[in-house]
Amino acid sequence: MVTRSDPFPIAAAEERQLDRRRFLGVAGCTALLVAAGEWAGTRFEPTAPEVVDIDVATLRPGEPRAILAADGGEVLAVKLAGGEVAAFDRRCPHLGCPVLWSEEQQRFECPCHHAAFDGRTGRVLFGPPRRGLTSVTVRNA
Repeated sequence: MVTRSDPFPIAAAEERQLDRRRFLGVAGCTALLVAAGEWAGTRFEPTAPEVVDIDVATLRPGEPRAILAADGGEVLAVKLAGGEVAAFDRRCPHLGCPVLWSEEQQRFECPCHHAAFDGRTGRVLFGPPRRGLTSVTVRNA
């Protein structure tokens, strides 16, 4: 209860309550931090290997093979039904989880957020990634 004789009429418990101004301030700061994180994530992402050497004759159709590139990056290559080899950087462009090959669906899938990528082109079929997988050139060893 507040009376006129109180030297400081505001109670500490009332001061700690979350009002609209504080909520909007925190929400605005959070939105700015998320936007800055998105920008930094796309700006400073590691580069994918450009070329990997693989003995294509040892790959069976539909068989995926993880290949360690010279720069330490990992590539996932698979021989498609037509005989061509599709190879992509193994990191999902969304958060960097390793993608897997789904032979039943003939596509690459990210198990972290249920994203899928076209088996031939690497473009996003569905899920949170905004861009497709990074293509890697395969040289026959």
